[in-house]
Amino acid sequence: MFIDESGNFDFTEKGTRFFVISAFITDAPTECTRKLQDLTYEFLSTDLIDQLPFHASGNSSSTRHRVVKRLCGPDHSCEVHSIYVDKDLTYTHLRNEKDFYLLIGGAMGKYLVATLESKPGPLVLLFDSLLTDKGRNAFLKAIKPILSDKGVAYRIAFRPVKHDINGQVADYYAWSTYRWLEHNDSKWIELLPGRHTSFDLFTSKSTRHRYCMTTPPNLSVEQRSSFSGVEPLLETYH
Repeated sequence: MFIDESGNFDFTEKGTRFFVISAFITDAPTECTRKLQDLTYEFLSTDLIDQLPFHASGNSSSTRHRVVKRLCGPDHSCEVHSIYVDKDLTYTHLRNEKDFYLLIGGAMGKYLVATLESKPGPLVLLFDSLLTDKGRNAFLKAIKPILSDKGVAYRIAFRPVKHDINGQVADYYAWSTYRWLEHNDSKWIELLPGRHTSFDLFTSKSTRHRYCMTTPPNLSVEQRSSFSGVEPLLETYH
Protein backbone atom coordinates (compact mmCIF):
# COMPACT_ATOMS: atom_id res chain seq x y z
CA MET A 1 0.00 0.00 0.00
CA PHE A 2 1.42 3.35 -1.09
CA ILE A 3 0.14 6.41 0.74
CA ASP A 4 0.25 10.06 -0.28
CA GLU A 5 -1.66 13.20 0.60
CA SER A 6 -2.83 16.49 -0.88
CA GLY A 7 -3.81 19.69 0.90
CA ASN A 8 -2.21 21.13 4.02
CA PHE A 9 -2.63 21.54 7.77
CA ASP A 10 -3.08 25.31 7.68
CA PHE A 11 -6.46 26.04 9.26
CA THR A 12 -6.32 29.78 8.52
CA GLU A 13 -7.89 31.44 5.48
CA LYS A 14 -4.61 30.89 3.65
CA GLY A 15 -4.85 27.12 3.99
CA THR A 16 -6.60 24.63 1.75
CA ARG A 17 -10.20 23.84 2.55
CA PHE A 18 -9.78 20.10 2.01
CA PHE A 19 -7.19 17.56 3.06
CA VAL A 20 -6.94 14.24 1.17
CA ILE A 21 -5.02 11.07 1.87
CA SER A 22 -5.00 8.33 -0.78
CA ALA A 23 -3.90 4.72 -0.47
CA PHE A 24 -2.91 2.87 -3.64
CA ILE A 25 -3.24 -0.86 -2.91
CA THR A 26 -1.72 -3.52 -5.15
CA ASP A 27 -0.47 -7.09 -4.86
CA ALA A 28 1.49 -6.70 -8.12
CA PRO A 29 3.55 -3.50 -7.66
CA THR A 30 6.06 -4.31 -10.40
CA GLU A 31 3.30 -4.96 -12.92
CA CYS A 32 1.57 -1.70 -12.00
CA THR A 33 4.70 0.35 -12.68
CA ARG A 34 5.80 -1.17 -15.97
CA LYS A 35 4.23 1.36 -18.33
CA LEU A 36 5.18 4.32 -16.17
CA GLN A 37 8.73 3.00 -15.92
CA ASP A 38 8.91 3.00 -19.72
CA LEU A 39 7.57 6.56 -19.78
CA THR A 40 10.17 7.61 -17.20
CA TYR A 41 13.02 6.37 -19.38
CA GLU A 42 11.46 8.03 -22.41
CA PHE A 43 11.39 11.36 -20.55
CA LEU A 44 14.98 10.87 -19.38
CA SER A 45 16.10 10.61 -22.99
CA THR A 46 14.30 13.78 -24.11
CA ASP A 47 13.94 17.39 -23.04
CA LEU A 48 11.10 16.35 -20.70
CA ILE A 49 13.43 15.40 -17.86
CA ASP A 50 12.17 18.41 -15.90
CA GLN A 51 8.82 16.59 -15.63
CA LEU A 52 10.41 13.87 -13.50
CA PRO A 53 9.65 12.45 -11.05
CA PHE A 54 5.94 12.40 -11.89
CA HIS A 55 4.17 14.75 -9.51
CA ALA A 56 0.66 15.75 -10.51
CA SER A 57 0.63 19.30 -9.16
CA GLY A 58 3.93 20.13 -10.86
CA ASN A 59 3.47 18.26 -14.12
CA SER A 60 2.21 19.90 -17.28
CA SER A 61 -1.24 19.01 -18.56
CA SER A 62 0.37 17.07 -21.41
CA THR A 63 2.45 15.01 -19.01
CA ARG A 64 -0.57 14.32 -16.80
CA HIS A 65 -2.47 12.94 -19.77
CA ARG A 66 0.43 10.66 -20.66
CA VAL A 67 0.76 9.43 -17.09
CA VAL A 68 -2.96 8.78 -16.68
CA LYS A 69 -3.03 6.71 -19.88
CA ARG A 70 -0.43 4.40 -18.37
CA LEU A 71 -2.15 3.75 -15.06
CA CYS A 72 -3.80 0.39 -14.41
CA GLY A 73 -7.38 0.06 -15.59
CA PRO A 74 -10.41 -1.19 -13.63
CA ASP A 75 -9.83 -4.78 -14.74
CA HIS A 76 -6.61 -4.91 -12.73
CA SER A 77 -6.52 -6.12 -9.13
CA CYS A 78 -5.16 -2.85 -7.74
CA GLU A 79 -7.44 -0.23 -6.20
CA VAL A 80 -7.33 3.18 -4.57
CA HIS A 81 -9.14 4.46 -1.50
CA SER A 82 -9.12 8.14 -0.59
CA ILE A 83 -10.24 9.71 2.67
CA TYR A 84 -10.90 13.43 2.76
CA VAL A 85 -11.78 16.06 5.32
CA ASP A 86 -13.47 19.42 4.94
CA LYS A 87 -11.25 21.38 7.32
CA ASP A 88 -13.99 23.96 7.89
CA LEU A 89 -15.93 21.22 9.71
CA THR A 90 -13.02 20.16 11.89
CA TYR A 91 -13.45 20.58 15.64
CA THR A 92 -10.99 22.98 17.25
CA HIS A 93 -9.35 20.26 19.35
CA LEU A 94 -8.53 18.30 16.16
CA ARG A 95 -6.85 21.22 14.42
CA ASN A 96 -3.33 20.00 15.06
CA GLU A 97 -1.23 17.54 13.14
CA LYS A 98 -1.14 14.83 15.81
CA ASP A 99 -4.88 14.56 16.49
CA PHE A 100 -5.74 15.11 12.83
CA TYR A 101 -3.58 12.17 11.75
CA LEU A 102 -4.92 10.02 14.58
CA LEU A 103 -8.40 10.55 13.18
CA ILE A 104 -7.44 9.80 9.58
CA GLY A 105 -5.22 6.87 10.50
CA GLY A 106 -8.05 5.21 12.39
CA ALA A 107 -10.42 5.61 9.44
CA MET A 108 -7.86 4.22 6.99
CA GLY A 109 -7.14 1.27 9.28
CA LYS A 110 -10.80 0.27 9.40
CA TYR A 111 -11.01 0.43 5.62
CA LEU A 112 -7.91 -1.71 5.19
CA VAL A 113 -9.17 -4.39 7.55
CA ALA A 114 -12.38 -4.67 5.55
CA THR A 115 -10.57 -4.63 2.20
CA LEU A 116 -7.73 -7.00 2.97
CA GLU A 117 -9.60 -9.80 4.76
CA SER A 118 -9.40 -12.07 1.74
CA LYS A 119 -5.88 -11.06 0.63
CA PRO A 120 -2.68 -12.87 1.64
CA GLY A 121 -0.28 -10.96 3.88
CA PRO A 122 1.79 -9.29 4.91
CA LEU A 123 0.60 -5.77 4.20
CA VAL A 124 3.49 -3.44 3.37
CA LEU A 125 2.72 0.22 4.05
CA LEU A 126 4.96 2.70 2.25
CA PHE A 127 4.76 6.32 3.32
CA ASP A 128 6.36 9.36 1.80
CA SER A 129 9.42 10.03 3.96
CA LEU A 130 8.65 13.76 3.81
CA LEU A 131 5.80 13.16 6.25
CA THR A 132 6.73 14.81 9.56
CA ASP A 133 7.63 12.63 12.54
CA LYS A 134 4.62 13.92 14.45
CA GLY A 135 2.18 13.12 11.65
CA ARG A 136 3.81 9.77 10.93
CA ASN A 137 3.75 8.64 14.56
CA ALA A 138 0.13 9.71 15.03
CA PHE A 139 -1.00 7.89 11.88
CA LEU A 140 0.79 4.71 12.90
CA LYS A 141 -0.50 4.94 16.48
CA ALA A 142 -4.03 4.87 15.10
CA ILE A 143 -3.62 2.24 12.42
CA LYS A 144 -1.38 -0.35 14.12
CA PRO A 145 -3.85 -1.52 16.80
CA ILE A 146 -6.64 -1.89 14.25
CA LEU A 147 -4.50 -4.09 11.99
CA SER A 148 -3.11 -6.10 14.92
CA ASP A 149 -6.52 -6.72 16.47
CA LYS A 150 -7.72 -8.23 13.21
CA GLY A 151 -4.61 -10.34 12.75
CA VAL A 152 -3.33 -8.44 9.71
CA ALA A 153 0.44 -8.90 9.39
CA TYR A 154 2.14 -5.72 8.25
CA ARG A 155 5.47 -4.08 7.51
CA ILE A 156 6.13 -0.34 7.43
CA ALA A 157 8.62 1.59 5.30
CA PHE A 158 9.32 5.24 4.52
CA ARG A 159 10.80 6.47 1.29
CA PRO A 160 10.42 9.58 -0.86
CA VAL A 161 7.53 9.36 -3.31
CA LYS A 162 9.88 10.57 -6.03
CA HIS A 163 11.87 7.33 -5.66
CA ASP A 164 8.90 5.00 -6.08
CA ILE A 165 6.61 5.01 -9.10
CA ASN A 166 3.72 3.43 -7.20
CA GLY A 167 4.03 6.30 -4.75
CA GLN A 168 3.70 8.63 -7.72
CA VAL A 169 0.48 6.81 -8.66
CA ALA A 170 -0.86 7.49 -5.16
CA ASP A 171 0.14 11.13 -5.64
CA TYR A 172 -1.91 11.37 -8.84
CA TYR A 173 -5.02 9.98 -7.16
CA ALA A 174 -4.62 12.21 -4.10
CA TRP A 175 -4.10 15.33 -6.20
CA SER A 176 -7.00 14.54 -8.57
CA THR A 177 -9.33 13.99 -5.61
CA TYR A 178 -8.12 17.26 -4.11
CA ARG A 179 -8.78 19.14 -7.38
CA TRP A 180 -12.29 17.68 -7.51
CA LEU A 181 -13.06 18.88 -4.00
CA GLU A 182 -11.09 22.11 -3.64
CA HIS A 183 -11.67 23.57 -7.10
CA ASN A 184 -14.81 21.73 -8.25
CA ASP A 185 -12.68 20.36 -11.08
CA SER A 186 -13.60 16.74 -11.81
CA LYS A 187 -11.66 16.49 -15.07
CA TRP A 188 -8.73 14.51 -13.73
CA ILE A 189 -10.59 12.29 -11.32
CA GLU A 190 -12.88 11.28 -14.17
CA LEU A 191 -9.88 10.46 -16.38
CA LEU A 192 -8.23 8.19 -13.81
CA PRO A 193 -8.78 4.63 -15.06
CA GLY A 194 -8.50 2.55 -11.90
CA ARG A 195 -11.01 1.44 -9.27
CA HIS A 196 -11.27 4.31 -6.85
CA THR A 197 -13.49 5.18 -3.93
CA SER A 198 -13.43 8.25 -1.72
CA PHE A 199 -14.88 8.80 1.73
CA ASP A 200 -15.83 12.04 3.47
CA LEU A 201 -14.79 11.44 7.06
CA PHE A 202 -17.15 13.97 8.61
CA THR A 203 -20.34 13.31 6.64
CA SER A 204 -19.82 9.57 5.98
CA LYS A 205 -20.43 10.20 2.28
CA SER A 206 -18.79 7.70 -0.06
CA THR A 207 -18.21 8.07 -3.79
CA ARG A 208 -17.32 5.37 -6.29
CA HIS A 209 -15.49 6.97 -9.18
CA ARG A 210 -15.41 4.01 -11.55
CA TYR A 211 -17.09 0.65 -11.95
CA CYS A 212 -15.03 -2.43 -12.64
CA MET A 213 -16.40 -5.09 -14.96
CA THR A 214 -19.69 -5.28 -13.10
CA THR A 215 -23.15 -4.10 -14.00
CA PRO A 216 -24.20 -0.97 -12.09
CA PRO A 217 -27.37 -1.31 -10.00
CA ASN A 218 -30.77 0.04 -10.99
CA LEU A 219 -30.34 -0.37 -14.75
CA SER A 220 -33.16 -1.39 -17.05
CA VAL A 221 -32.88 -4.57 -19.11
CA GLU A 222 -32.05 -2.47 -22.18
CA GLN A 223 -29.35 -0.55 -20.33
CA ARG A 224 -27.82 -3.75 -18.94
CA SER A 225 -27.59 -5.30 -22.40
CA SER A 226 -25.64 -2.30 -23.72
CA PHE A 227 -23.42 -1.81 -20.68
CA SER A 228 -19.77 -2.14 -21.70
CA GLY A 229 -18.49 -3.25 -18.30
CA VAL A 230 -16.32 -0.23 -17.54
CA GLU A 231 -17.83 3.22 -17.18
CA PRO A 232 -16.64 6.42 -15.51
CA LEU A 233 -18.85 7.23 -12.57
CA LEU A 234 -19.43 9.72 -9.81
CA GLU A 235 -21.91 7.85 -7.62
CA THR A 236 -22.40 9.15 -4.11
CA TYR A 237 -24.05 7.20 -1.32
CA HIS A 238 -24.27 7.22 2.46
